[in-house]
Amino acid sequence: MTVLTQLDDAVFIHDQQVKTSSLKVAEIFKKRHDNVVRKIESFFEDEHALNFEGMQNNIKSFALAQFCAHVQTVEIGNGATRESKYYEMTKDGFIFLVMGFTGEEAALTKIAYINTFNQMAAMLYNVQGNLQHIHVGAAVQLKSGGPLYTVSRIHYDQNGYMQDADVMWHDKAKLCRETIPVACLSLEQKNLIQNKTLGDFWQSINHYGIDKLNHSRDNRILALNITQLYQSIEGLPPKTQLLANLMQSRTPYPIYMQHNHAVSSIITGKTVKCWIFDARQQHTLEHTEYPLG
Repeated sequence: MTVLTQLDDAVFIHDQQVKTSSLKVAEIFKKRHDNVVRKIESFFEDEHALNFEGMQNNIKSFALAQFCAHVQTVEIGNGATRESKYYEMTKDGFIFLVMGFTGEEAALTKIAYINTFNQMAAMLYNVQGNLQHIHVGAAVQLKSGGPLYTVSRIHYDQNGYMQDADVMWHDKAKLCRETIPVACLSLEQKNLIQNKTLGDFWQSINHYGIDKLNHSRDNRILALNITQLYQSIEGLPPKTQLLANLMQSRTPYPIYMQHNHAVSSIITGKTVKCWIFDARQQHTLEHTEYPLG
């Protein structure tokens, strides 16, 4: 039996919450999707209202907070389509739903699913707290003020939450090192401006439509033609400023790889010079807004 440790595509971020969908649950647990939907909808039935020691424990109220219905259009052959309902759910909703899934394989899958929820929650926490802007090589200082430090290493806990940073600085001729809690650090002002520029840029790309701008045939790669960007999107910063900042693009944004790379464009069918980014971070955060610094 294959032991799963993580399910990269099963969990996503939407509306600042970590979620999965009934479609993914059905696929990964090898269930019929209509049966999974039927199980979720049974939680909304009034007969599930329970009473324990005078305290109203209402499954329906719980379900309303943890599950959200959506509709997608699916093809049914010969060019015909129909609407199909599915549900998005939080980690609590997921755990409640899969309680009744039994067997060794189901148990291992639950563990892998929960591990993935926890790792995505750590990513969201780091992004919301702007902690992922603190990276190796960043110039930082204590929030209370003081000298500038350079981050040389970042320490994470077992769930992926940023904990501490190793920093170094020069005191006259001496190189000093110290480990400081990340929560005590802030970025130097130049870094904050850079992150604001990157946040605005990637959000503009998302709003315009990445599929209209990405020339890559590989869904792991984002290939952008700078001339096309300036022709398509209004309000971009001066080109020299933007390009300097794009070379520093890293998590939580698509990660800079190289520029002026010749790409056989999936959009035009021609060879186009592009800036190349690792797009896998884009996929994990495709359901949320980019932080703006």
